Amino acid sequence: MRKYIIIVVLLALGAAFLLPAGAARAQSDEQDIVAIASSDPQFSTLVAALQAADLVETLQGEGPFTVFAPTNDAFAAALDALGMTADELLADTDTLTQILLYHVVPGAVTADQVVTLSSATTVQGSDLSIAVQDGTVVLNDSVNVVTTDIMASNGVIHVIDGVLLPPAAPVEATETAFGYLRVAHFSPDTPAVEVYVNGELSGIQALNFGDVSGWVELPAGQYELAVAPAGTSYVDAAIGPLNYDLQAGTWNTIAAVGSLDAGTLAVQVVQEDYSPIADGSARVTILHAIEDAPAVDILADGAPIVTGLAFGDDAATLDVPAGTYNLQVVPSGATEPVVLDLSGTELMPHTFYFVAATGTLDNPGVTVEAVEASLLADNTTGYPADDMSSDEMSEDASMGSIVDIAVADGRFTTLVAAVQAAGLANTLAGDGPFTVFAPTDDAFAAALDALGLTADELLADTDTLTSILLYHVADGTLTAADVAGMSSIPTLNGAAIAVDASSGVVLNDGQATVILADIMASNGVIHVIDGVLLPPSN
Repeated sequence: MRKYIIIVVLLALGAAFLLPAGAARAQSDEQDIVAIASSDPQFSTLVAALQAADLVETLQGEGPFTVFAPTNDAFAAALDALGMTADELLADTDTLTQILLYHVVPGAVTADQVVTLSSATTVQGSDLSIAVQDGTVVLNDSVNVVTTDIMASNGVIHVIDGVLLPPAAPVEATETAFGYLRVAHFSPDTPAVEVYVNGELSGIQALNFGDVSGWVELPAGQYELAVAPAGTSYVDAAIGPLNYDLQAGTWNTIAAVGSLDAGTLAVQVVQEDYSPIADGSARVTILHAIEDAPAVDILADGAPIVTGLAFGDDAATLDVPAGTYNLQVVPSGATEPVVLDLSGTELMPHTFYFVAATGTLDNPGVTVEAVEASLLADNTTGYPADDMSSDEMSEDASMGSIVDIAVADGRFTTLVAAVQAAGLANTLAGDGPFTVFAPTDDAFAAALDALGLTADELLADTDTLTSILLYHVADGTLTAADVAGMSSIPTLNGAAIAVDASSGVVLNDGQATVILADIMASNGVIHVIDGVLLPPSN
């Protein structure tokens, strides 16, 4: 959807220089913004950019759009002020997108309507201020409207003598206002557990020994956590309640370790390092969670890479070259007996691994969780920014519908466009509750490439699009723990999704994997997946 709107802006900006207002009016029933812009000889840079991006054909929508279009002189002056060339601006797609979307207002707002407004909300999300000074419409107290009402069949263009620069995006402030939390069950004699946050049952339920929940995204702040046997209540908590300070931008694994019967059940917090990894390397975080085992060394192809790691110690974190290793866990200072033999362990580049030795000395085991760095790069908040306290947030932790969260999250622009094209936005913003398996933009791009389709072709085929989207939605709120306990999930499409939770949560034999779970919404829950699920043929 964002690319679509950018095209509208670029072509509309070009249209502003093509014709005088009167001539454009005469063509309004015949030419849309594409036809007008493509014949503009004075806007060659923007037209060339559209052709290079192979995006011209996508502007066939009805709109309507209102574009405040800077002149060529206005763009030249703005580039000079910014110290940029046109090529540099076109190459900086993030900046270009923000600037261009700030010149577009939804709907066809003609000059006689503009003068009645004090402000207008742009497609970029920020407002433009509007004032009439000495008979001239002035935007943001500095840019004048010099020509009005250049009509196209799908919108209207007003020419302006300056480039409008949007205010600093509030996303930068909210990205650091959230932290991530998950729970690991590493106590071998403790039954399945569920987690309470601020006294309320969270989405982490029926977590069995050896399991690690999906990541839960929460506003930074103080939380009261408690862990209770599944099916009981907050007052039956075996761990806590304890206060936990969730810091912004951190990824925290809350591990239940020790023994329930021995009275040593406790929590160990592992704050994982998700900072950038060097090219060709992987990052491994290792936790010793076997209470009755001595301190250990970890050998890679016979050479120690971690030494003296004991139960209760902070987790060890190290960066290593990607590759295949013969790993062995042995008593510290010895080479045998081998407590755990992990020969043939493959570590992928740019991937974070969490490895825990679990169980007992007589029956040791290992739990491994992995996430690729690229899947974290665009991670943004799952909730809209506001000034609510943590206590208030606990009363309604979602603070938005599934649609609200998806729109606010930069990973799902293709999904949002698809939902809108299929006419499903109102449905998924309704009461529900729903469980949505949400493919990222990268997942959609890979699927379209594999299918030999463009995004426009998929969006235009509404029957196929609707079938695919409904195949990603299930009735009810199915948390990560619920999903992990199922072998298949009925969907609104009518067909079921196959589930394999033996190592992570894998859907339909590898079509997709859940990479971030339990993003809670007011009308359900979102699980982020790295592939697009294709329903079986009828």
